[in-house]
Amino acid sequence: MGTQVGRIEKEFVFKSLIDNKIPLELHGNQKEFKGIIIQADDEKITIQGESQSMEDLTENDQVRAFFYFKNNYHTFNSTVLKTEGNILIVKHPEGVYKNLQRKYERIKMPEGIEVSFTLKGKKIELNFPKSSIYKEPEPPKVSKDFDISKISTLVNSFRKKMSLLVSENKIMMFRDKMPKTYDEKIIVKTGKIFWIPSTEDEFPVNDPFPDERIIIKRDLVKYEENLGTPPYIITSKLGNILYEKTKKDIFSEVFVPIIYNEYIVGYIHIYNTQENRKRITENLVDYVYQFSKVLAYALKINGYFNAEKSNEKKYEAPVIDMSASGILFSHTSPELGRELMIHTDLDLIVIIQKRKLIIGSRIMRKFQDNSVYFFGVQFLRIAPEDFRFLFEFLYGKPFMSKYENVWEGGAPPPPLEIFNE
Repeated sequence: MGTQVGRIEKEFVFKSLIDNKIPLELHGNQKEFKGIIIQADDEKITIQGESQSMEDLTENDQVRAFFYFKNNYHTFNSTVLKTEGNILIVKHPEGVYKNLQRKYERIKMPEGIEVSFTLKGKKIELNFPKSSIYKEPEPPKVSKDFDISKISTLVNSFRKKMSLLVSENKIMMFRDKMPKTYDEKIIVKTGKIFWIPSTEDEFPVNDPFPDERIIIKRDLVKYEENLGTPPYIITSKLGNILYEKTKKDIFSEVFVPIIYNEYIVGYIHIYNTQENRKRITENLVDYVYQFSKVLAYALKINGYFNAEKSNEKKYEAPVIDMSASGILFSHTSPELGRELMIHTDLDLIVIIQKRKLIIGSRIMRKFQDNSVYFFGVQFLRIAPEDFRFLFEFLYGKPFMSKYENVWEGGAPPPPLEIFNE
C-alpha cells in the first residue's frame, strides 16, 4: 500500500487538506466521487462532494480516498457513517499512507467469483470459506455405538438412539448444495456447533467445552458485524431468531457440523418441540459431536469423497481481497503452507458470472499468523479481453489506456531498482 505517516504528520495532513481545500478522489461501491474535507475530528471526517450526490454510498460501505499533497500521492481507508445529499461522513481512518506502490487498487472480495488452480497434480479451490478451521478425520475409539464398517448401519444406529432422546433428528449433507438458512450459514462460517439450550433464554455466553466448539453470543454478534449489520439492529435480530424458532414449535435445538479437512460436508440437526420442552444437555451435545467426527471418518474410508479417489486433493480458502493485478488469500492447512512457496508459479482459473479466465500467476508474498497462512499472488499473464472484463467487474468502469502508466490513485510508477549499489 505504501508508507504509513506518523501521528503528528497525519494531524498536519488533515489540517492542510481542510485549510487548502485539497481535492480528494473517493472510491467505493464500484463508483468514484470527488470532494473536499470540510471538517475532521478524532472520530469522524466530513467530506463535501463536488457537485454530485454521495447517496450512492450507504452506511458501513468501505471507501478509499486518494489525494496529492506535498509532491506525493496519499491514501486512506474508511467506513461510511452517514450520507446526506453531497455530504459524506466517514470514520476517522486508522492510518494515512504515502509513496503508493501498488499497480491497481485492491478491493474487498466481491461475491460471485470462484478461483481455483492446480499445483503438482493437486487441485486447490479458492472460494468463500467452508469454515475457518481445518480438521482431518481420525480413526475413532472402539465403541459399540459406532460401527464404521457400513455407513447405513452407523447412521441407522444413531437415528435409533436419538429417537429415544429428542423429538426430531436429521442428517443433512452439502454435496452439490450451498448453505441457505441462517443456521447453515453460521455453522459453515464458524465450523462450530450452534446450540440453543432453550428458545426462551438467551444464546449461550460461555462455551462449556475447553476446545471452543460452541457458537456463543459473542460469535453471533461478530458474524453480524462482519455482514455489516448496524449495532443497534444486532440485538433485535438475535432476539428475532429465537422468536421465529418458537413459532416453528422448537424449544431446544442443536446443529453440529460434519467436518472433513476444511470442508463442512453436512450437519446433524436435533431438536425438541414445545410439547417435549426438554433442554438438550451438554452431555448430549458432546455425544452428537463425537458422532459427527466418527461419521466424517466413516465417509472417508467408505469412499464418499471422490476427490480422494482421483488423486485430486481439494482446498477451499477465503480470498481476502483482489485487484486487477493479483489476489490475497489465506488458509489453515499446514500441507498447503508447505506446498506453496515464494515464487511458485501457477495458473489461476477465475470464474466470474460464468466466464472463465485463465491467469498465469506467481506467489510473491507469504506469511503466517498463528495457524493461518497468507499468500499474495501476482498476475503475470492474462488475455487482454479477459483483463478488460476483470477490470470493469472489479472497479465498475471500463479500462482505458491512460491507466497503463499510473499506479493506484493516479500515482506515478515507483522507481525500478535494477542495480544495487
